[in-house]
Amino acid sequence: MSLKTLTKISTLALAAGLTVGCASTSDLKAVQQDADEAKSMARNAMDTANEAKSIAMDAKSMSMATEEKINRMFKRSMYK
Repeated sequence: MSLKTLTKISTLALAAGLTVGCASTSDLKAVQQDADEAKSMARNAMDTANEAKSIAMDAKSMSMATEEKINRMFKRSMYK
């Protein structure tokens, strides 16, 4: 290879490297923004799931209390 050919290849490689580097920087920002948005959505989903779990636990305890009352009433009616 001649020095002239090597210089041309080096120049093309440098230009390609700079172009890809600039594109990857803006792409990185876009990806970071998407990741932040996904994290925010995941936090919201987790909060909603925790709230639903809390409501379900309350409903379960109320259901168990009601079942206990019904069982006591049934036992009393059986003794009569």
